[in-house]
Amino acid sequence: MKKLSLSIILLITLFFAGCMEFPSQEPDRGTVRVFLTDAVIPVEDIDSLMVRIDSISLYGDEHQPVVISDTPFEVDIVTLVGATYELPNTISVSGIYNQLRMEVGAATLTANGEIFPVTVNSGSLKINDLYLTIDENATTTIVLDFDLSKSLIINGRWEDLKIEEDNGGFNSRKDKVHMTPVLHVRHGSLFDVTGVASSSIYPLLVALFPENGGEALTTFTHEDNPIWDQGEFRFCKVVSGDYRIEFFDNYTDEGFSIDESESRYQPLFVTVVDRDVDLGTIVLVEK
Repeated sequence: MKKLSLSIILLITLFFAGCMEFPSQEPDRGTVRVFLTDAVIPVEDIDSLMVRIDSISLYGDEHQPVVISDTPFEVDIVTLVGATYELPNTISVSGIYNQLRMEVGAATLTANGEIFPVTVNSGSLKINDLYLTIDENATTTIVLDFDLSKSLIINGRWEDLKIEEDNGGFNSRKDKVHMTPVLHVRHGSLFDVTGVASSSIYPLLVALFPENGGEALTTFTHEDNPIWDQGEFRFCKVVSGDYRIEFFDNYTDEGFSIDESESRYQPLFVTVVDRDVDLGTIVLVEK
């Protein structure tokens, strides 16, 4: 990322840390760090997607629930493409926790300058079988990854929905956009994978496939702006392992599937071990 982006990240981190005061860490308890990030956004016309999160908690069999946040806050999911939003640290915690619960209260979509109310279905999320161990005198990082490709649903054709402001405006768009939040959770030792794809087509959909199986992570390349370089992408906080990276320029095709559709570019293979990975500039080669 460009130098300006480092200042922005530091300012944001310091801003949140400065606005929320917590007691100092006890010597026999660990600290929990929680980040929000995002997967692929299929609707290219989205300006913002504001989501209100009412609460986040961890549950264990032998422990009292750990409240990560019980003060409602809003976050623009669109800003989380290749980025994270860090919640205040939770301190004085240790033990094994197997369930994470999140309450999503409301959401509003803005596309092409028009506001669309979002109906939130099943806003109470329970992620089971975490097997999350929070060690004493250690910092544990948890990533909550919104998958908007599966969370956001449009009733009808998006092209028809965009022009309905001429026939009833805001009220006619009610109940047209639905969200059933889909969340992926990662924890443990986590690292970033970044790179810059050299291509004449932007944005590209970039997918990170675990070589040992499992669900792919997805993000987009960015266009040049004060924060990102042209073609730059980032997978935030992934676990160690071997991965295959695929680049797609056909993701808007009807019937496209991240698991079944073919990329016309040669894949890239990367191993993540104990540190962030910067792939540098990647020259895409057609198959």
